[in-house]
Amino acid sequence: MSEAETESSVRLGDVGVDWARVLFGDADALNAWRHDEPVDGLADVAFWGAAAEEAAAAFSAPELGEPGEDGVRGWSGLAVAEAWEKARAVQSWKEETGRRMMVDFRPHSHHWQVMRQVRASEVGAGTVDIGDARLLCAMTSWGDGYFPVWVDRDASGVVVAVRVSFSDAKE
Repeated sequence: MSEAETESSVRLGDVGVDWARVLFGDADALNAWRHDEPVDGLADVAFWGAAAEEAAAAFSAPELGEPGEDGVRGWSGLAVAEAWEKARAVQSWKEETGRRMMVDFRPHSHHWQVMRQVRASEVGAGTVDIGDARLLCAMTSWGDGYFPVWVDRDASGVVVAVRVSFSDAKE
């Protein structure tokens, strides 16, 4: 955000928030976004919750050791097929035994890259580079919906800020 004083504000439109995530970036870069498909052929498996320690013992799963994920167990950097089999095995064990925990299959996609930073961030945000563009992902506590976006300009018309007004959600 610029130190310049805002002279005018104009509403640009609305931004949609899904799964409490909002993504800011170049629209053309989004054409190359890979949400579920790994960019490197690898994936992680993560699990956490009340039965995580028991599952870790049953499956010889180490702690992932990722920043922001204390107590999360699983495996990282596996070939997709191997990761998928491990995730299915842990999920089946969970369902068959009625244990309480979450199991997450995480292909090394653009979404995974940015969420890895988000989970480690004190402010719930991260970036991912796609081509020459850098995209920003931020978590919200406002839930899903459509929120107005404003551009603020200084007296000479230079953009000093782009704002999302979460308190003014569209129903």
